[in-house]
Amino acid sequence: MKAVRYHETGAPEVLKVEEVPDPVAGPGEVVVRVRAAALNRLDIFLRSGASSMPGFRMPHTGGFDMAGEVHQVGDGVSDWKPGQAVVVDARVTGPQARGKLDILGITRPGGFAEKVLVPAHCLRPKPEQYSFEEAAAFGCVYLTAYRGLAEYAAVRPGEVVLVHAGGSGAGTAAIQTAKSMGATVIATMGSDEKCAQARELLHCDFPVNYKRQNFEEVVREVTGGRGVNVIFDPVWGDSAAQSLDALALGGRWIVIGMVGGLDAKLRISNLLFREVRIQGVVEFYAEKEQIDKTWAMAQRDVVRPIIAQARPLDQLAEAHRQMERGDFFGKLVVTV
Repeated sequence: MKAVRYHETGAPEVLKVEEVPDPVAGPGEVVVRVRAAALNRLDIFLRSGASSMPGFRMPHTGGFDMAGEVHQVGDGVSDWKPGQAVVVDARVTGPQARGKLDILGITRPGGFAEKVLVPAHCLRPKPEQYSFEEAAAFGCVYLTAYRGLAEYAAVRPGEVVLVHAGGSGAGTAAIQTAKSMGATVIATMGSDEKCAQARELLHCDFPVNYKRQNFEEVVREVTGGRGVNVIFDPVWGDSAAQSLDALALGGRWIVIGMVGGLDAKLRISNLLFREVRIQGVVEFYAEKEQIDKTWAMAQRDVVRPIIAQARPLDQLAEAHRQMERGDFFGKLVVTV
């Protein structure tokens, strides 16, 4: 079968389409014929060498968000039959796990291939109303949005949520999730075109082009000077101090990434006298109940991924370049 692998970290050029042996399902395992796999920021970090994860090794096939059809089942698997349309939960748990964070596409070969071997417990039915591309684009970003906004921030109807990087996969998921919970959403993004898309496709209340608008001024205007109740933040870095200033008394700050930099300088008095709570969220630590509740949003069709572009598998390197450039709105997906 064909798989995209890299044998060393570096620029997107290290990604190569290679012929590798077909996986074979062992006891308790399933081989999935991949139809679509979504690109995530962690795929970029791992390929570039900017960060690593426990159990990561090369040669490596990435892609931890994927959807496809059951191709082969191993001994002891009775819940799945060849031809069933499925999505894959990336984290392996229970007796089959090879450590605390055993993740398809990180510690094991992932979905940037024609077939992938997965433990049967990682499968769930594809939402019927979703295309394979939409199903592949759902898992990581909507799980992060649901855990952050519903489980940790406990967003209530009428509250105001500020979403940074609103045009990214995580940002578009957070806007939809917050809106489904009855919140008013302010979202930052890097162009007027993305602002228009956020307004049209996601019904974002106040899109902000951060390159020509000060989001803190928009927050003050929208909230009457009180500040936002919740921030959903994939950025951190240089924008963190301004984000803290935008929070209301008792604000909740959900930090899910650091594309703006690892370090931030914050004034402790702003934290203390606002009684701000900062919560980091990593989707791979989600409990099964949280994953089930997230996918229930898809099954009810209350949220739906925005597909920025779908490319064939052999153009995965160009999808990496596009994510690095940031010239997309929603999720980047490859089809197989």
